[in-house]
Amino acid sequence: MNQREREMDRWTWLRNLWEMKEIFGQKLMTYHLPPHLVPNNLYGISVIITGATSGIGLRTAQELAKAGAHVIMACRNTKAASKIACQWKEEAHNSIVPNVEVMELDLLSLSSVRQFAAAWEQRAKALNILINNAGVYLMGEPQKFTDEGLEQHIQVNHIAPAMLSLLLLPSLLRAPSSRIIHVNSVAHHCAVVETKYWNSRIEEHKFSSFKAYGSSKLAHLMFLKILANKLVEQKKTSIQCLAVHPGVVSTNLVPAFQKKSFWMFDSVEGARSVLFCATSAEVEAHLVKGFAYYTCNCKPARMSPHTADMDACLDVWQKTMEILQLNTDYLSHVMTGMCDKS
Repeated sequence: MNQREREMDRWTWLRNLWEMKEIFGQKLMTYHLPPHLVPNNLYGISVIITGATSGIGLRTAQELAKAGAHVIMACRNTKAASKIACQWKEEAHNSIVPNVEVMELDLLSLSSVRQFAAAWEQRAKALNILINNAGVYLMGEPQKFTDEGLEQHIQVNHIAPAMLSLLLLPSLLRAPSSRIIHVNSVAHHCAVVETKYWNSRIEEHKFSSFKAYGSSKLAHLMFLKILANKLVEQKKTSIQCLAVHPGVVSTNLVPAFQKKSFWMFDSVEGARSVLFCATSAEVEAHLVKGFAYYTCNCKPARMSPHTADMDACLDVWQKTMEILQLNTDYLSHVMTGMCDKS
């Protein structure tokens, strides 16, 4: 790296650090928001949400169910999810009983993702909202790999939700209007994407769980942007792709964050921006080629400059499709299949 490149790298790092300033002022940024942002009537709307047994996912699923949506809790721990669903129904009393369903999904297993998508597709029903909420951050831990040979952060935070989104496209296309929501992180500003490390080991002293986490979130932003662009190119504008940074939230994702600091959100506050992106009509005005990125104050926000590099985004797309063993013209096949059935 020459002097000029080092200078550019330093300025990029400082700019990205500045972008993360909002995490300490997130309470001030959102004081004006009402506690609930969900429309009163979501009857007839179907929602699949991953990781719905705790934290942001739990509160998001609960609010959508209260509003009348058919909520599918896609979880690894189906026993815990079923217990939560039963509790919500018991608490309904004289109001409408929530329409909540539990289906097994383990993002650490790509075969589980395939089985989930196949089971849902057998119903041949429309899906209105897919919320890829489940994620992992192995804070301070050494590099770990899944049974598929992928680094855990990249599989759980990017590859598995990418696969789920792609396999559920036929169902999303059956709805007059649908959305794919990815719960992202401001940590993507401090990351770069190096696809060669997705399935290869890094020297132990060079591996950083924070960088791996941020890189997985950046990779999915780049993937989702390309997916949205390709859908627009296919004139399938009924699907809107959104990513949202919900703020720094006290959840069990990171043990160190379970004890809530004064500047952190609780799970109800963290769910607000996710619910906004899932249900608000306002987001349509800010879509660029079918895609938008929102932050915790329910406003569009700037992403890392890496997402503006379309060649790099396409590299992420192609590497993802290669890992998933899907043809590069997979979308065309999906669209053709939908046309044949109509």
